[in-house]
Amino acid sequence: DVLTYWIQLRQGELSLHIESFALQELFDLLTKGRTSFQMKGINLNVESTDAVVKADKVLTLFILNTLADNARKFTEAGGEVHVSASTQVNYVEIAVEDTGHGMTDEQLQHIFDHKIVEEHGFGLLNCKGIIEKYRKISQIFSICQITATSTLGKGYL
Repeated sequence: DVLTYWIQLRQGELSLHIESFALQELFDLLTKGRTSFQMKGINLNVESTDAVVKADKVLTLFILNTLADNARKFTEAGGEVHVSASTQVNYVEIAVEDTGHGMTDEQLQHIFDHKIVEEHGFGLLNCKGIIEKYRKISQIFSICQITATSTLGKGYL
């Protein structure tokens, strides 16, 4: 359903449904998907948050799921994926960190673009597209961005 929603959005057939909501609602849903992490021997740690955001709830969940799933894919058994949010003056920063093996500069350079490099593909491209859509619809979303940092051979936490 989320993918269909995104395709319709990309084709201009659907508008973003912007609403204010407690981010914890989505963090709770993310936590319910913990089984796929446990099956791989990875600890999913989702910090509680009192942040309230103004966004499309379905697409925000899509982004969270995509980022957490990518972190799971590239983290070895015994590792950890950590999801948190921090409230800043004009925005909420959501971080998905892992103890994975990191990325090369080449992988990092193309992680959000059309060039698929070593298993990095369309999920992250779609996340970037959602953020770009936000930025186009209103000046209040001009601060929205998606970024990645990594060092080969080093996971973050």
